[in-house]
Amino acid sequence: MTQTEMLTPAEAFALAMKPMREGAWADAAALWRVFREQYKGHPAPWLQGAISHMRQGQYIHADELLDHARKYFAQHANTWLLSAESARLQGSSAYEELYLIKGREALGSHWELFSHSAAFELRLGRIQQAEAFNAKARELTTERIEPWVQFAEIAEKQGDWEQAKQRWQAVIDQRPEYIRAYSQIANAFKQLGSPVEARRYRLAAQYGPDLLQVPVLVAHADAALQKDKSRLKHFLQLVNTKAVLNLKSESSRTHLNYAWVILEPLLHLIIYYVLFGRLLNAGVENYGLFLLSGLVPWMWFNKAVCTSATSIIGGQSLMVNSNVRPEFFPLVSIVQSTYKQLPALLLLLILGLLTDENSISWSLLYLPLIIAVQFLLTVSIGMLIAAIIPFARDLANLIGTGMTLLMFMSGVIYNFQALPGSIGEWLQYNPLIQLIAAYRDVILHGSIPDFIGLGYVAVFAAGIGLLNMLIYSKQRRNFVRRGMA
Repeated sequence: MTQTEMLTPAEAFALAMKPMREGAWADAAALWRVFREQYKGHPAPWLQGAISHMRQGQYIHADELLDHARKYFAQHANTWLLSAESARLQGSSAYEELYLIKGREALGSHWELFSHSAAFELRLGRIQQAEAFNAKARELTTERIEPWVQFAEIAEKQGDWEQAKQRWQAVIDQRPEYIRAYSQIANAFKQLGSPVEARRYRLAAQYGPDLLQVPVLVAHADAALQKDKSRLKHFLQLVNTKAVLNLKSESSRTHLNYAWVILEPLLHLIIYYVLFGRLLNAGVENYGLFLLSGLVPWMWFNKAVCTSATSIIGGQSLMVNSNVRPEFFPLVSIVQSTYKQLPALLLLLILGLLTDENSISWSLLYLPLIIAVQFLLTVSIGMLIAAIIPFARDLANLIGTGMTLLMFMSGVIYNFQALPGSIGEWLQYNPLIQLIAAYRDVILHGSIPDFIGLGYVAVFAAGIGLLNMLIYSKQRRNFVRRGMA
C-alpha cells in the first residue's frame, strides 16, 4: 500500500491543496491525478484537477475532467461554475451561457450560479438581465455579501452614481468591515460632485469606518489650523479619534486586549526596578524610585518620537489622494503613545506609595503641569523629526541609536549633578534633564519643581514648535511629492 493510499480523503485533499495555494499547479495536477484513481466517486479530484490544468492553460485536459464532472456530479455547483469559467477563459460566450443555464436547471436555488449569470450578462451589456439574475442571487442568500457588491457594481456600470451610492451604503450597513465599499462610495460621491463626502469615505477606507462619526471638513483642511477655530477643533478631534482607533485595533489583535496597556509598562517597571534598583544600586538613596521616576517620562518620550518619526512616510498615499495635512500623522502617533504611557505614570505613583510613603505629597498637584510641558516638548520634537525623515530617509535608521544616546545624556539612570567637572553643567541644557528633575522633585522629594527649568523646557519646545509651523506650511507640497516618488 502506497503512502497516499493510507491517507483519509480529508488528508489526501489537504495534501493536494497545498501546492495549489503555493501556485505549483503542475504538482497539484499530478496529485489530483493520483487521487482520482483512489477516490473516483468524489468530485474534488476532478474539479480541483480541472482548476490545476486551467491555471496552466491546459484547457483540453481541464475540459476532459469537467466532462466527467458534468456527467457524474451534476448536482455540484462548482461543476457548472468551473465549466462556465473554462468556457470564458477560452472565449466561448455561447458555452459559458449554456453551462450557466444547465447549472441553474440542475440546482435551481444556488445563489452563486445566479450571481455568475448576472456577471455574464453584465459583461455583455445586458443590464436588465443582469439586474434580474442579481435580484435572484440576493433573494437566495442572506449571509453572503457578494450579490450586494455586484448589485452596486451594476449601478456603476450604468453610470447611475446615485444608485451606486445607495447600494454601496447597503453593503456597508450589512458588512461595516468591508473596506472596499468605502472606497467605492467615495468614488460615487466624487462623481456626484461631493468632494467633502468623498474624502470622508476615503479616510474611512484608510483608517476605519469609525472616522465617519467625526464631522471632519477635510476639503478645507489647508486653512484648518490657521483661519478657523472650529476647523481646528475638528482636526484635533480627528487626531484623537484616530489615536483611539489605533489603540482599539492594536488591542483587538491580542488575547488580553486592553490589559497589555497596563501589563507592558508594568513589566518594564518591575524589570528595571529589580535589576537596577535592587541588584545594581548606583549609590543613590531609594534608587529604585529614583530610576523609575526618570524612566517613565523617558519611555513616553522615546515611544512617541520613534513611532512618529516615519509616520508621514506611512501616510503619504493618503496625502496624495486627499487634503489631509501632514501634521495629522505624527500627531496621531504622539497622542496614541501618550494614552499608552498614562497607565505607566499611575503605576509609578502606586509603586512610589508602596516603597516610600513620603512620595505621596501635595507636591503631586504640580504633576499635571509637568506632564503638559513634556507633552509640548514631545509634540515639537516628534513633529520636527517626522518632517525631516521624508527628505532624508536614511536618518530613520539612526533614530534608535540616537534615542539610546539621548537616554544616557538625560540622567535617566544617574544623577547628572554628581558628574565631575563641567559635564553636569553642560547637560543641564538638555530639556529632558530638566523634565526628569521636575518629576523627581514632586515624586521622590515631595518638593515643588524648578519653575525656571520648566520654563526653559516650555520656551525650547515653543521655539521648535514655531520652526515646525514654518516647515509644515512651506513644505506641504513637497511632502506630497515625496509620497509620489
